[in-house]
Amino acid sequence: MADKENCEQLKYFSHIMDSVADGVFTVDRDMHVIAFNRAAELMTGIKKADAVGRPCHEIFRTSVCDTACPVREAIKKGKSVTNREVTIKNHDDKLIPVSVNASILYDDEGTPIGGVETLRSMKRIYAIMDSVADGLFTVDEGMHITHFNKAAEEITGVPVAEAIGRPCYEIFKSEACTGACPMVEAIATGQSIQREVEISDRNGRKKLISVSASTLFDAAGNVMGGVETVRDLTPINSIKDEIREKYSFRSLVSRNPAMRRLFDVMEDIAASNATVFLNGESGTGKELFARAIHDLSPRREGPMVIVNCGALPETLLESEIFGVRKGAFTGATENRPGRLEMCNGGTFFLDEIGDLPLQLQVKLLRVLENHEFQPLGARTPIKANVRFITATHRNLEEMVAEGTFRQDLYFRINIVTLNIPPLRDRREDIPLLLDMALQRFNLTYNKKVRSVSPEVLKLMLTHSFPGNVRELLNLIEQSVILCRGTEITLDHLPTNFLGQSHEQAQNTRRSGGKLPTAGELNSLLSRYSGNRAEVARELNIDRTTLWRWMKRLGVKEV
Repeated sequence: MADKENCEQLKYFSHIMDSVADGVFTVDRDMHVIAFNRAAELMTGIKKADAVGRPCHEIFRTSVCDTACPVREAIKKGKSVTNREVTIKNHDDKLIPVSVNASILYDDEGTPIGGVETLRSMKRIYAIMDSVADGLFTVDEGMHITHFNKAAEEITGVPVAEAIGRPCYEIFKSEACTGACPMVEAIATGQSIQREVEISDRNGRKKLISVSASTLFDAAGNVMGGVETVRDLTPINSIKDEIREKYSFRSLVSRNPAMRRLFDVMEDIAASNATVFLNGESGTGKELFARAIHDLSPRREGPMVIVNCGALPETLLESEIFGVRKGAFTGATENRPGRLEMCNGGTFFLDEIGDLPLQLQVKLLRVLENHEFQPLGARTPIKANVRFITATHRNLEEMVAEGTFRQDLYFRINIVTLNIPPLRDRREDIPLLLDMALQRFNLTYNKKVRSVSPEVLKLMLTHSFPGNVRELLNLIEQSVILCRGTEITLDHLPTNFLGQSHEQAQNTRRSGGKLPTAGELNSLLSRYSGNRAEVARELNIDRTTLWRWMKRLGVKEV
């Protein structure tokens, strides 16, 4: 009678278990299966008759069976294990993500005789995770991967089946894994960590990724691991490279129509032997244009010699350009070739030609007309086999009118003129220049600065940059040096730049929203015969602000 009652109870218990939607199984103290419900059959593809009596690790074949078995842990510690995420394998070796709860199984006298475990399918949740465009993975407290979505598989090249159960550092292979792991930091601090790191995929290719790591908690608020999203920045960098290639010419970059027109004619100009005059404010990149012309010209194999006419005193400038012969003057004890002589077969770049003294302008004119020059103390002239490129930030037409620059020389150097616009007239180039500068200075200073904050970009797009591209590059270089992270913020900008930008914004508002150029200021000063009070009244600014503008833009008193 008792056996019949026990049999009925077992049937009743079996019906209850089979009615449960979650997979349920029980094991004895040796971890052999003693009960196995219908849901567990469906999950594993293994029949109850084939499961009962076998070790549970042969049934579920999960990565945690040997290292962190939930039911073994529950029996050993004497307390339940809840919400443990693991991945099991069915009979077809298909991975099944499940959430596990494990408890101790007692007999009628309260003695532990085994354990019971429930398994809830996480397929729907994981299907949602697999639909996320960013890579996503989770780890347990031992940094072993418990979930790995499709996007993470694509980024790393590691299949999900190979990633599950392995330490995450074996998958991502990054220097950050040993020094500044975002996941370790997130779990240790309880804070979300965002960072850009470089990883190596399965084929050894380097990839720059953006990561966001957070702590993973169970229902009771206990730390159970971490979750991290990863975004492949390679496509973004590829787009940047494509943009740079599209809008670059040699070491020059621009989206500006006026600059693009200059790029279009550069090869034609370089192919000729004509003298080129580069006109533009200081810092606009005149030397870069000169180098590009030289590199494209038939003289590219010859030297490019640069002389800054404003950097040398008048007493030295003549000997530097034309050279000296022994005995030319006291102290001239040997022949010393000048820059012109050393430039034979190449390109001679006279920068800031507006600062060339009048007496040297005469000698330079002779070189341009006769293609020969005479060193100091020499009895016979030397042939000048050079191509001339000149540049200045000054208004040579005004200097000709003032008598400080020879008209005939002006016409001689002004055969082909390239007017280089200032940076304030091509603000669309600032993002391109920023990107170029960050790459250059990251290499120089071994940094990993990837971007500037929106606030910094907004400030730079509104700044007048009186020092043009040179000022922008100097600003970025200093900011990269000071930046310890991956993004330049307002805190990394020099205080004088922030102050100037604030002043410019105020002055721009006062002057009706238009900051005048050097040429516009010169015109106004000429119109009012140098009366600064009248000019200030015209611009709706005070005289002090006008004086600062004149000083900053290099505008002299009339």
